[in-house]
Amino acid sequence: MNTKFIETLVKYMLILFLLVTVAVQATRFFSVPVTTHTAHLTTIYQSTSGPGLVFRDEILLEESGASVVSSLFDDAQRVLVGEPVVELLPPGTYVGSRSLLRQTQREIDMLEQAQNTYINHLANTDALGRDIQRQLGFLVQMSATGQYEDAETLRSNLTSLLNQRQIAIGKEQNFQERISVLSSERDRLLSDAARGATGVVNAPRSGFYARSVDGLENILTLNLARTGGFSELKSLIENTAATEAQRRAGRIITSHNWYVAVVAYHYEIQGMRRGQSLDLLFEATGTRVPATLNRILSDSAEEKAVLIFHSNHVSEETVNLRVSDVRLDFRRHEGIRVDAQALRFVDGERGVFTLTNNVVRFKRVDPVYEEPGFILSRPPLDPHDTFTLRKYDQIIIRGVDLEDGRVLG
Repeated sequence: MNTKFIETLVKYMLILFLLVTVAVQATRFFSVPVTTHTAHLTTIYQSTSGPGLVFRDEILLEESGASVVSSLFDDAQRVLVGEPVVELLPPGTYVGSRSLLRQTQREIDMLEQAQNTYINHLANTDALGRDIQRQLGFLVQMSATGQYEDAETLRSNLTSLLNQRQIAIGKEQNFQERISVLSSERDRLLSDAARGATGVVNAPRSGFYARSVDGLENILTLNLARTGGFSELKSLIENTAATEAQRRAGRIITSHNWYVAVVAYHYEIQGMRRGQSLDLLFEATGTRVPATLNRILSDSAEEKAVLIFHSNHVSEETVNLRVSDVRLDFRRHEGIRVDAQALRFVDGERGVFTLTNNVVRFKRVDPVYEEPGFILSRPPLDPHDTFTLRKYDQIIIRGVDLEDGRVLG
């Protein structure tokens, strides 16, 4: 009796063992758990930073003894030779009315342009709609790039188009009531300005106006940046301290060309060549500027070099740059980011496992840049290349028993 019971028990235990073994193997074969990550392009910049100094050709405006000045232009606005750029005011004069006068006149001009534009009700509303969409596109692009030097022009254009559309669709017949109110305000401001102004300062040369001065205008010239030697420029850069901008009559920047001299270690700029284009980030203000490497100055006894960059990018932010640490973004690498944990070696070749329609595929990587923890892989140029990792592949970053061609249930 006991013998038969033991035989039966052993038999059922064997059956149970076989069932469990089959179930485990089937689960592992048909339901291998994996975690995937979508392959995307990533851009990496290699950079270095160093102290920098800006060189321009500038003319200081004379104040003729007036203690209060009122600028007629904003920073970086273009002015013509002989054009009034600054009003001279007696001490104690409030200059805010001058700025308000300019704003009031601009608004009157926009409203008059809108109501005096004779437009076809049907055809031109579509055209205005397209123009408004175009200006909104410029606004999005400006926000994405961080370049806001044309913000005031864009605001004026968009406001004018919206006013014209109000007339075109019949929502407004005219803006005469608002124009009358603004005209009265303008006349009052003009009367105040006429009583207060004692003279004007005219632009001695055509160029770009800037309100602030720092005392370095006649020292840091374009010619010095173009011809200065290594020791002279290095000493200037390392010993010129940032000064507080003074609000005086201002200055005229006579050329759209300007230079930035930056000190950097030799080992950090290996491979840089004259004529190379790159971005400069002025860390004091966060201003990013496109520039071209114009000169490389060095001394065999020095571990540092002086780099001279040229730019013609003029904006409200750049006209007031002078002393700042500058970051040089001089190498750009783009590729598909692959984390180290996803990398595998198959038959001596480095790559990753990917998942396509529940099928595991091994795809090789083509590294263009490596750092501890990840690499950037160059996407294949051949659209029919199915053996190299490409954008939007599903990279397996975690899984067991992975092999090329395996089907996951």
